[in-house]
Amino acid sequence: MKSSQPITPKEEEDCLRAIQYATSTVLPFALKTAVDLRLFEIIAESGPGSKVSAAEIVSKLPTTNPKAPDIVDRILRFLTTHSVLDCDLVTDQDGNTRRSYGVSSIGRYFLPNENGISVVPMLNLTMDRRLIECWNFLKEATLEGGLSFQRAFGEDMFEAVSKDRKLANTFNQAMSNHTAIVMEKVLQIYRGFQGLTQVIDVGGGLGTNLKLIVSKYPQIKGINFDLPLVVKDAPNIPGVEHVGGDMFNKIPNGEVIFMKWVLHDWGDDECLKLLRNCCKAVSERGKVILIESMMSELPSTDVVATTTIQFDVGLLHLLPGAKERTLK
Repeated sequence: MKSSQPITPKEEEDCLRAIQYATSTVLPFALKTAVDLRLFEIIAESGPGSKVSAAEIVSKLPTTNPKAPDIVDRILRFLTTHSVLDCDLVTDQDGNTRRSYGVSSIGRYFLPNENGISVVPMLNLTMDRRLIECWNFLKEATLEGGLSFQRAFGEDMFEAVSKDRKLANTFNQAMSNHTAIVMEKVLQIYRGFQGLTQVIDVGGGLGTNLKLIVSKYPQIKGINFDLPLVVKDAPNIPGVEHVGGDMFNKIPNGEVIFMKWVLHDWGDDECLKLLRNCCKAVSERGKVILIESMMSELPSTDVVATTTIQFDVGLLHLLPGAKERTLK
């Protein structure tokens, strides 16, 4: 009988990677638990660069559960394997070892920055029970048509947001925080706002885009244009006027129209209609500034490609026609 060939390192890695993917729901739920328990904040409160043990963290939690230190340590150890935390092994004077955790350069995005911005609202949105539930209907939506969100709840994401105040707040906070993170980087490299006197942000949500633009270019008068149910919750922002309306009917006239991650929410026909409305609204010598994620024709495994394609699949079940696009 022929002996089996020994498994190669590549085969072993492939097998383990497949198992990891098959159990990959552990990561978002572990992150959500860490956020809900304020583990990142508790670690950060120990001071810049400091590391603390699970027992020290649990001492600041409202619990008497004797198993809590072990549970927290296992969650933190897991997050360390995804580079969200740093970990050192510490030996005390009695020779006992324990793990000590600090917030990594990735993990700091789960902490509010000086402006109160983080990726936590995005996590809260993706972990909303409705968004979790609709994944169970993606197979049926693929074979029979429609959206998995509609199959689960009888309406698409935007319809649900318009009716559910809590979901609307979760959605708006996620978009606002994501916008702040991205726009800070955009404004570091894009110079197209120099010399402008007016910018109309179409689909601008709570006005975060314009808040950042106007703060850097105070000569600009900003008009934040979105649905009335959205702008009614928008905060007062110096230099920004909130205007309610429907972008598919009419867009306010102006010098420059700005849209960030609006087109990816809509199908091709809706995008063409929206762009035509932009052309009607913009002045003769004006322009339309678009920010969208772009995919390459051939998928790759670099972080830009995987993040963009992850967003694309996430859009599959939420809105009809929503998708990330390639240049083609």
